[in-house]
Amino acid sequence: MKFTVYKKIMLGFGAIITIVIISSSYILFELNTVSNGAKNILNSNVQAQELARQLQTIIQDENEYAEKYFVSNDETYLSLCIETSKQVDLNLKILLDKQSSKKDQSLIHRMQKAHDSFVAGVQEKVNKESNPNTVQSQIRHKNMSILLNSLDVLITKNQSFIGKEMGRIESITTRAVEVALVLIAGTLIIAIAAALIITRTITKPIGDLIKGTEQIAKGKFDKILVSSHDEIGLLADAVNDMSSKINDINELRSQMMQQISHELKTPLQAIQSAHDILKISEPVKHHQIQLFDIINRSVDKIANFSQQYLDLTKIESGAMRYNMELTDIYTLIEPVVDDAKIVAGSKHINLELNGVEVPKVMADAEKVSIIISNLIGNAIKYTPKDGKVVVSISPSGLGVQVKVEDSGIGISQDEISKVFTRFYQVNDTKKKVSNGSGVGLAIVKAYTEGHGGKIHVDSSLDQGSSFIVEFPIGTDPVSIIPDNSKI
Repeated sequence: MKFTVYKKIMLGFGAIITIVIISSSYILFELNTVSNGAKNILNSNVQAQELARQLQTIIQDENEYAEKYFVSNDETYLSLCIETSKQVDLNLKILLDKQSSKKDQSLIHRMQKAHDSFVAGVQEKVNKESNPNTVQSQIRHKNMSILLNSLDVLITKNQSFIGKEMGRIESITTRAVEVALVLIAGTLIIAIAAALIITRTITKPIGDLIKGTEQIAKGKFDKILVSSHDEIGLLADAVNDMSSKINDINELRSQMMQQISHELKTPLQAIQSAHDILKISEPVKHHQIQLFDIINRSVDKIANFSQQYLDLTKIESGAMRYNMELTDIYTLIEPVVDDAKIVAGSKHINLELNGVEVPKVMADAEKVSIIISNLIGNAIKYTPKDGKVVVSISPSGLGVQVKVEDSGIGISQDEISKVFTRFYQVNDTKKKVSNGSGVGLAIVKAYTEGHGGKIHVDSSLDQGSSFIVEFPIGTDPVSIIPDNSKI
């Protein structure tokens, strides 16, 4: 089953909301239980307890009025006794209604009978208008004892029941709080887990897609593997299709340019041969020699460009081979600098070579010479008259570094990231310099990385530029730079 990004998000929110509803429902249920228990205590037992205490007072008053009547025969006490007995009967009925236990109801019935017997004894005194005998007095006192003792029993039982109910409510409340805390913690954990899982299922494919597109930008067109089956997976498929087509176009372009480079070699060789023959033919005038020189430089320029572009296509296709040997970097660079001094001198540019003791490096001598030659040539091209170019050799974290530093026009920060791009040339609006092929620095970067090395640029406009190339060291003893290392 395919889950879209929308479905994943909604599923996560749905799970979180469901858990919140379940936990909230449980908490509400427990709170309702506590509320009902408290209501039951307040509506029944607490009221019954209060009513029983009131009855104790009323019954004692009734007994007191009866005793005073028996002693004084005062009708006022009789009236008070009768009125009080009515209150006792009413309260006993109310108390009976509030009892849910049959045992308690039986106790109330017993109290009602005892009270009826007490009232009957008083009434008998009224009807006979004589003093009660000892037996009647004992019966009256016995009934009064039954009433008061029964009330004491009922009050004690209610107190015990209320205590138990309060303990039960407290237990329920404690358990509800504990469960609520567990549910809240569980909800939080599940919510975080769901958020992380959903986020992971969305961000991981996006991260894979970003890495894949970065590789495409670097010219690596490997298929982007995304396990997602949602919109991101569809996007990855579209990017893979685009990458495949770009790769096909690049391969076709490389094949075409390689073919063009090969096709240029034959006519260039013919032109060069014709040039050599005509130049040694007699007689050759001065202006003709100048034309021959122009032809020679133009042929060399086209041949160099053709060869460099052919090398780039080999590098891209993985066909480039490196003849790696343990090499003294100073010995390798020194003749390159000497050759470049002729061009630098024609522009009145001071070219220097500085070096310190460094280890030998594993390098392809021919390709390292091209790297340094291109960097020096580029520095001379963009350095004005009476400027300075310094080539320095020193140790580095990787092994050995060669820095080519000039006092030229510099490179803006926006352009630094583009200087190694094929056919890109620094935008020079202030100074007039001859345009090159635009592949020199691309070759430098490709050859350097082919050696397992690194290259980076430090530059600012009108502050000159520094190109730093690093090569890994070899395993033989270090090479010693001659004392006259400064040229």
